[in-house]
Amino acid sequence: MRILFVDSDEDLRSFCSEVLTGAGYSVELASSGTEAYWKLKETSFDLVITDIKLKGMDGLGLYLDTLKIYSHMKEKFLFMTEDSCSDFESQSVITRLNEKYLLKPFDIKELLKKVEALTGANLSAFFAMYRGLDENRRMERRLCWAEDCKVFEDGSEVPRPFTQTADISKHGVRIRYMGTPLRQEDTVYISVKWLSVESRALVVWSREINDLEAASGLKLFDPVTAASLSKVLQNRKTFIPPLVSREEGN
Repeated sequence: MRILFVDSDEDLRSFCSEVLTGAGYSVELASSGTEAYWKLKETSFDLVITDIKLKGMDGLGLYLDTLKIYSHMKEKFLFMTEDSCSDFESQSVITRLNEKYLLKPFDIKELLKKVEALTGANLSAFFAMYRGLDENRRMERRLCWAEDCKVFEDGSEVPRPFTQTADISKHGVRIRYMGTPLRQEDTVYISVKWLSVESRALVVWSREINDLEAASGLKLFDPVTAASLSKVLQNRKTFIPPLVSREEGN
């Protein structure tokens, strides 16, 4: 099944695309209502997940304009909206239209359940894959956040090139970098200058993203301070709870 995910936040698009792809969906991304509208004219989708607040054509505009030419899409929209006074009017419009929506920040498991209900897909096998993994799972909430960092493999004085954080929590961090995947169970050294984070870390999982990039989950030996996490919160709104998965373990 094909899903079109529309949001101006690049990190959120990437994260949710990874989650939905892992659940077995084919995912297309758009950063604006206009871009999404043209994708809808070119390709058939089983579900559109869109933020309400978009530059130019907003989420409701995308919905209404889509229904003008594709009336069958009426039951195939899932809206994302912030739980704030400024969005109460949008929420009331969605409610009057009897459409589904998620309040940001949302629980990824809640997103998957609503997607399952709207597409009619059965994700029980997907959820079953991740049972019994609590011992290898970052239980704390994570901030989906990108920042340049340096990662040194044990004994190396040269860091992995083009390395960035993808999410961060008190005891763990997910990174993306160029080159082959780090070896699981190896120990590395990570430095995130902007947060004054310097720590040795255990490579909990690694995987190849494409021919050039890889991703890894690291368990930090020295926890990130509350002050450092507060700096991230001051610069980001989106706060995403963890997805229970083997790869997203730490």
